[in-house]
Amino acid sequence: MKIKTHRESYVRLESLAFTDIILNIFIFFFTAFSLVYTFNPTRESRIIVKLPQADIKMPVDQKEPITVTINSRNEVFLNNKPQSLRNLKVELESLLAFNKMRPVIVRADKSVVFERVVQILDVTKNAGVERLGIAIEEKTAGGHLTP
Repeated sequence: MKIKTHRESYVRLESLAFTDIILNIFIFFFTAFSLVYTFNPTRESRIIVKLPQADIKMPVDQKEPITVTINSRNEVFLNNKPQSLRNLKVELESLLAFNKMRPVIVRADKSVVFERVVQILDVTKNAGVERLGIAIEEKTAGGHLTP
């Protein structure tokens, strides 16, 4: 009587197809979740600023803007990075070197002294900014902020 010492294993087509389907599902979900995390609008700015209110809506056809933020302690940030007033002009000029029509948005806390906002607007204009805006929050009919 012969005893088989080696077993031959066969890979069936059904197990290969099932493995392929599972791997494709993993790839889809990993890609989808990473895109959702990357383009999450709540990650736009980590600097807390209380914006003033107005009844104007922003136009929809905006390119990705450069953001200059002034917080309640009069600290200036360019795209969420702290900047001095002297370095702001140089940094803006380098960001606008290839596209002068790129919009620049100034976000200032409503408790900031108006003179500081005017200084920032002056620096942005001297840096060659052609499209300049000020961030606001939209008023609702009842005077409450929209979420």
